[in-house]
Amino acid sequence: MKKRVDEKKQGSVVLYKNHIEVKLEEETVWLDTHQMADLFGVDRTGIVRHIQNIYKTKELFRKTTCAKNAQIAKDGKVREMDFYNLDMIISVGYRVNSKKGTQFRIWATDVLRKHLTDGYTLNEKRLKCQADKVKELAETVSLLKNVAMLEDVSDESKGIIQIITEYTKALDILDDYDRHSLKTPKGTKRSRYRLTHKKARVIIDEIKRKFKDSSIVGQEKDLSFRATVGTIYQTYEGRELYPTIEEKAAHLLYFAIKNHSFVDGNKRIAAALFVCFLQDNEVLFNKKGKKRINDSTLVALTLMIASSKPSEKEILIKVILNLIS
Repeated sequence: MKKRVDEKKQGSVVLYKNHIEVKLEEETVWLDTHQMADLFGVDRTGIVRHIQNIYKTKELFRKTTCAKNAQIAKDGKVREMDFYNLDMIISVGYRVNSKKGTQFRIWATDVLRKHLTDGYTLNEKRLKCQADKVKELAETVSLLKNVAMLEDVSDESKGIIQIITEYTKALDILDDYDRHSLKTPKGTKRSRYRLTHKKARVIIDEIKRKFKDSSIVGQEKDLSFRATVGTIYQTYEGRELYPTIEEKAAHLLYFAIKNHSFVDGNKRIAAALFVCFLQDNEVLFNKKGKKRINDSTLVALTLMIASSKPSEKEILIKVILNLIS
């Protein structure tokens, strides 16, 4: 089902001295083909042709750039209209052949150049500041460890120091998240256990017995759950898309939550499958016998995925992988 633009959220935007009414939704602007034709000073059929070519060449995708909205036509009838977001507006703007189109390209290029120039300077300063903070944190943690070893330090102080040093990994992950620099850590490629739909059903049935759930918990609405289980083992040209156990587990948790395959109990089932998958592949616990992801973290991840936007998928997967590692 396509997204819908909330017709109540409207605004006015000035683009290169062109005043135009727009719809505001999901942190972007939306225009229909009539508005784009007016914006770029061309016939609407040309706009439609450019959009079709953009989708045909896979420069952009309809699912992420097009939304439906009910509009009242000139004849008084209500019709569903296609609206396109800023990504599409910019792509069309760089294709149209008109005076306004040329003005748009000059304006857009100037804005881009300014952002790149100013952004580089700001980021350079910010990165240096972040590097100094990380270095300072590392030195502080090292100092704290040394202090904790002194005999005259109270047990209470040692406890506080221990907490700070143990949570430096979490602080590093949050810092990388803020700077959009989270990397995918190396995972475990050996696999001791392969999840199937039948095995997953055994886990779900056990959950229902343990918590004495109603009959609708774990009841599959369609075939999407079978697809979820199959997706984590998907291959392309003979290679697995998710080659490590950790990547399979992270995508299993994400897809099981977001696909909403069950009438009830989606989040609980997804979390249970996630930990069981890690356990059966012998990566749930670290070398010291501690859970790689504790109960509170699992709850937070599950709720965060459930409330996330589709565009945030990759960063969430990286967060899960970093926490597992």
